[in-house]
Amino acid sequence: MLSFELLARFRKELSLTGSALYETIVAVAERVNRKVQVLRLHGQATTILNHIHAIHRNIGRRVADLAAKPISVPASDARSTILPLDDVIRAAADRIKGHRAALQLIESHIRDLKVELAQEELLTIQRELGMRDAAIERVVVAQGAAVIGHPIGEFDLPVTTRLAAVFRGPFLLPLSDSLTLRQDDIVILTGLRHDLSHWLPHFQKAVASKTA
Repeated sequence: MLSFELLARFRKELSLTGSALYETIVAVAERVNRKVQVLRLHGQATTILNHIHAIHRNIGRRVADLAAKPISVPASDARSTILPLDDVIRAAADRIKGHRAALQLIESHIRDLKVELAQEELLTIQRELGMRDAAIERVVVAQGAAVIGHPIGEFDLPVTTRLAAVFRGPFLLPLSDSLTLRQDDIVILTGLRHDLSHWLPHFQKAVASKTA
């Protein structure tokens, strides 16, 4: 009976391990596929840029050839030379416009793929932290929060908790003990869930006003 239960447990653990391994392989394959797509799109963008540079060079040569011709030419010849050049420039401008539209589309695809890759990395980090009863938290400093006006070097954070980043508007601020938080700053914290639950209110809740 004991051997049968042990065997059943062993089979169950093998099944779970196999499922986890399969999910890991699929996740890695998808990540590699996205990276390959990004590289391919970068290659397409480089080709388009080379086409645009080639058009510019071609127009430059046409203008240089025209400038090198003797000035003493009949007005009718000069007119017949300028008009085709105008047509060439207009056609080149249309081609460049089309190339730039394609380039913008490729850049949009690259941004989307990089966002997906970043999200996958964040999910992996969150999963690994969760396995250790830890987490990563994003918190916006509320008006009147207890941490406002105090250098982060004064924060008595537990050894397992880290203030990982501070965003102010569009800027990522360099971390230093003298950095003072302001309202609406975005703070990224990592640490054990118990410690985070204790510290998050310091960023979220306003300081209670004292009444006489």
